Amino acid sequence: MTQLVAYYDTNPVEVNGDVEITQAQIASAAGVPSVEGAIRAALVYVCVYRPTGWLLVPFGGYDDWSLRDRYNEALRIMTVLGASSITCETFAEVSVRRGLRAKIAGKGPQFTQERVQNSGFDFRHDGTGHAPRDPRPLSWPDEPGFSAAVANVLENGSAEVEIRIRSSRMYAIDGDLALQLKGVGFELGGVAQRSGTTILHIRASFPQVRKGWMPSANW
Repeated sequence: MTQLVAYYDTNPVEVNGDVEITQAQIASAAGVPSVEGAIRAALVYVCVYRPTGWLLVPFGGYDDWSLRDRYNEALRIMTVLGASSITCETFAEVSVRRGLRAKIAGKGPQFTQERVQNSGFDFRHDGTGHAPRDPRPLSWPDEPGFSAAVANVLENGSAEVEIRIRSSRMYAIDGDLALQLKGVGFELGGVAQRSGTTILHIRASFPQVRKGWMPSANW
């Protein structure tokens, strides 16, 4: 669950109905955590709901933050579930050139995945594993594969689980929404974003459930 919010010192930015955003006096943000620390007036934040409450993420940094936060959550889930081994590999989605015949037929571009070497997301862990515990509540309960991984290990005793996480351009600083927000006077807190689509392949193996092992809650 997300929404856009901006704070002001004296007067809100006049949007004239051009963009959908909540504005409030900056004093009302006291106690609301932000990923970059101090909250700034006129900067657009993506307000993200977490099990611990709301979190403010600058618009321009949201997509990169989201990918890394989902990555960290996936590793947490696998670890709490008792994984004996975890690997993460990074792939980039690239367009494949198509022949003239395909272009004439009006078919869209095809994409393939290429392995990215020396990615900051690459990860490998090997150990003995442990009795599965329940990692819920999840920070990203609607992320494809997260809830299924929990159910498959706790309820079905799955020995292997794979999750794929795709980068998002929901709040890209060069997108239409960003241009509208900048056009009425907001700041986006832009950062250098990776181009194209990044896909993280996370695989985990779990030890066979030993007699006497019971899933336990981890609230």
